[in-house]
Order: sequence, then C-alpha cells, then structure tokens
Amino acid sequence: MKKKLVLSMVLIFACFFLVPGAAWLNQHISGGYGVKLNQPSLDFDWQDVAGQWHRFSDWQQGPSYVFLGFLNCSQICPVRLGQMFRFEQHLSKEWRGEALPVRFLFITVDPQNDSPALRNKIIDSQSSAFYSAQLPQQQLRQLQQRLVEQVSTQQGTIKHAGNLYLFSADARLQRVYGQWQLSLEQMQNDLNLLL
Repeated sequence: MKKKLVLSMVLIFACFFLVPGAAWLNQHISGGYGVKLNQPSLDFDWQDVAGQWHRFSDWQQGPSYVFLGFLNCSQICPVRLGQMFRFEQHLSKEWRGEALPVRFLFITVDPQNDSPALRNKIIDSQSSAFYSAQLPQQQLRQLQQRLVEQVSTQQGTIKHAGNLYLFSADARLQRVYGQWQLSLEQMQNDLNLLL
C-alpha cells in the first residue's frame, strides 16, 4: 500500500511539474511555442475526397499543419479541429483576403467510418486551406510510427495522442503541439519562422 502511494505521488509530481517544466524549457531554449524537432523530410501518399492521389512533399506550397484523427471522436479531435478552424480564421484576418501561405491536412485514422463525403462536409468545405486525407493502411501505420502518434483500438474505441504537427515547406517536421489549450498568437510566431 505504501509503495502504491509513493508511486502515485511520483506520477502526480511528474504530471504537474516535470512534464510542463520540460515543455517550458524546450520552448525557452528553442525560442518557440510547440516542441521543436529536427527531423528529416517525411513523405507519404494520400487520397483526397475526390479520389485523387497526392504526394505530401509535392502537395505542399508552404508550411502545413497535419492532424491524425477521426470524425466520430468525442475527446481531442473536436478540440483540435476547432483550434485549426480558429487558427485559419485568425490567419485570414492577418493576411486580409490574400491566399494563406499555410495548409491544414486532416488524416483519418478511421477510414471505414470517415467517408470522403463526411470528410468533405466537415473538413474540406471549411475553406480552401483545409484538406482531408485517407492513406493506405501500411503508409498510415508507418506515418504513425514516424510521428510517434500512438493509435490503438480498445473495445471498439480508437485511442490516440491527438498531437498537431507543423511541417516546413520541405516536408520536415518542425513543431509538435500536444497541449489541449493552444495560443493562436504563439502558434503564429512559430509559423512566421517558417515563412
């Protein structure tokens, strides 16, 4: 019983002090908001809602935000999608009607239920900056491994990390956002470094 209590206290300490402290230290050292990474280029093929195939590196016209999720999610996915939509609106005000230099790509981890029609209605129809993708199962698994995006199915329920990834125009992963609450202004500062 005493060991369980000590272990619980250590976990609480880690969650409330060490993890936020490490995130703050990373942001302070790297000079940005999201967790900064220095990764080689990451490339994959994806299919849009019209059935057209794209290569991620060829599709990009500048920096891109990528989110892996599913539309029936009741936890992090609605939060992340809302953040992406608000951030796009925030950037649109800043760019005053000009074409945005950034794209948003939602990749479904549940292609059996996230049909192209449903993805188009919820994601692609938001603006010309939003796209939704389906990947072949093998490429999806490889991408999840490269991003360390833990996705599992337990008792019919999909569980996943729900991180938001910022890629530079050369398809290099630059930042990872894992926080539930995100500052649009600080995200824009990270984006500005890539423009």
